[in-house]
Amino acid sequence: MTNTNRKKERLKLNPEQLYEIYLECNAPSAPVKTILARHGLKPWDLVAIRKKVKMAAMEALANPGKPGRRQQTVAVEQHQKISKELTETKDALSAVGHELALLKKKMR
Repeated sequence: MTNTNRKKERLKLNPEQLYEIYLECNAPSAPVKTILARHGLKPWDLVAIRKKVKMAAMEALANPGKPGRRQQTVAVEQHQKISKELTETKDALSAVGHELALLKKKMR
């Protein structure tokens, strides 16, 4: 296998695969060189993976946030427009509810 093929093979590894390699290499008595060779990686690749995992963990711990959707920034104009639509919709729903109550009262 040439060096070019090794680089191409390495590029095929997705983040989940890299994390699995990281976990496998961190197991007690793990044959690190064999594991890395199987995936076309070198020891310095593992050093880079470990560094990225550490940085990602530190970032996640520093900014725990709430699970779920990430907060988005919304323009003031868009927020005002949506707030106005919400108010109009609430008013319309209230009016429909009032009319329904009157109709039910007439049918009795």
